[in-house]
Amino acid sequence: MSHHLALLVPDLRVGGAQRVMLYLAGRFAAAGHRVDVLAFHDGPLVAEVPDSVRWVPLKTAGGVQSVRHLARWLDAERPAALLSSVTGANLVAVAARALCRHRPHLVLREAVTLANVRSPLRLAAMRLLYPRADAVVALSPVMATEIQKRLGVARERIHYLPNPVDAARLAQQAREPLDHPFAAEADRLLVTAGRLIPQKDHATLLEAFARIDPRLGARLAILGDGPERSRLEARAAALGITANVCFAGFEANPWRWIRRARGFVLSSRWEGHPNALIEALALGRPAVCTGYDASAECLGSDGRVRVVPVADPKALAEAMVALLKTPPSPPTLAPPGDDSVSGYLHLLCTARPLPTRSP
Repeated sequence: MSHHLALLVPDLRVGGAQRVMLYLAGRFAAAGHRVDVLAFHDGPLVAEVPDSVRWVPLKTAGGVQSVRHLARWLDAERPAALLSSVTGANLVAVAARALCRHRPHLVLREAVTLANVRSPLRLAAMRLLYPRADAVVALSPVMATEIQKRLGVARERIHYLPNPVDAARLAQQAREPLDHPFAAEADRLLVTAGRLIPQKDHATLLEAFARIDPRLGARLAILGDGPERSRLEARAAALGITANVCFAGFEANPWRWIRRARGFVLSSRWEGHPNALIEALALGRPAVCTGYDASAECLGSDGRVRVVPVADPKALAEAMVALLKTPPSPPTLAPPGDDSVSGYLHLLCTARPLPTRSP
């Protein structure tokens, strides 16, 4: 049976959550559903909206206006279900549905661990609104427990679904050519990918990279952009490593870098689910990862990942050196794919719709 499904994200700039939602949208459409992707702001990822999916820009100034615009769209289009991702969009989705006469089934996908929600006001809003959703998706068991205990969401409404990985797309795009001097030094190249924001802790990564013996000839490519870029570039210059570090900016195809690299590095202080790391492992790259709360659950016992303490440049440097000196191992990870997609479709398509409100 075909359903009209709507997927909401705050924007289509750059982010792992947005890419996951676009992948899900394409898979839902391939399963025969009518699918719309909604966002309050556009961005480079608009180009990645699948042809089988309708792109709906809800351009607003934010706040109450976003709630009203979404509520009007829901009443006009009457989707059977709405899947929302990223905290701000999730809060808007719950508030908008409360204003609607047509009340679609609402599933929230939470992309961050609550321990790292710094705003008391935002946390209070989550406590008020998240329990009103029909289901909340957690990306790890740690997150599921947090959502239950700290937000008061009933356990039966919380569902653990790890992010799916589009393995076919990774393999195809990873084979595309890379025109950069570092590509010729792949055996010494380390890569990281993610927005340049404090959460990713690129500052510690730079400190660690500066500790590596120059005789190893290591290179570091940082894929991504964000508000921290100028500060990080200045720090790289102060550390004297500019010649060996590339700030590549937004990269529509990070997988061609990752496939050629000697290894992948994730220096984050926290992650909901480390998409880029899981994709690097799916491409057969060994990795270094910080040991934030959910990392053990996401990675299991994968022996290709060296886990180091968060914000420890010495330990991170030692792990990167060990990676550079160790022969690569073959890929062994089976990335989550169809099971996660099926889980989302089950949540969106099998629940009974809420009754329509009287005018």
